[in-house]
Amino acid sequence: MLFRALIAVCLAGFFVSGTHAHPIHTSFAEADYNSATKKLEVTLRVFADDFENALGQLAGAKISLEKSPRAEIDALTRAYLVSHFIVKTRGGSLAPQHWTGRELKDADNELWLYFEVELPTGVDGIRVDYLVLKSLHADQLNSLRVRDGSRSLTLIFPPAQDERTVRFPP
Repeated sequence: MLFRALIAVCLAGFFVSGTHAHPIHTSFAEADYNSATKKLEVTLRVFADDFENALGQLAGAKISLEKSPRAEIDALTRAYLVSHFIVKTRGGSLAPQHWTGRELKDADNELWLYFEVELPTGVDGIRVDYLVLKSLHADQLNSLRVRDGSRSLTLIFPPAQDERTVRFPP
């Protein structure tokens, strides 16, 4: 009886892993401030299956990162990021975003998104609303590592907190 239960658990794990299911809901972003261009260069890693679901919600239709037209995916991704990764300047103005691309690492169920945010007055004191995938998962945990030259700071966005201010230690 114990042997059958062990086999059932192993088979369940095999089938779940084959569909990219994951027990943790998280995303991670790295943002490097480029003082020459006055832009925050952002790399955002999300689980590909979760992001497909988020884009599907936005589109009102099933979306496939591998099969849907590239232009459609890019347009939906830009629209999603503008409303789910919001950066405000020190003065509270919305900082413009510029889409630069994406990379799907299907074997790892990872999608890497690349974009830039215009910040002519610098990164210290900006406010970030990091809402990525929070509408899909009540336990979504997002983290953002911000670098400006030799200064570095990691901000954690637990499920109940969406906005954080970048303040480097003195």
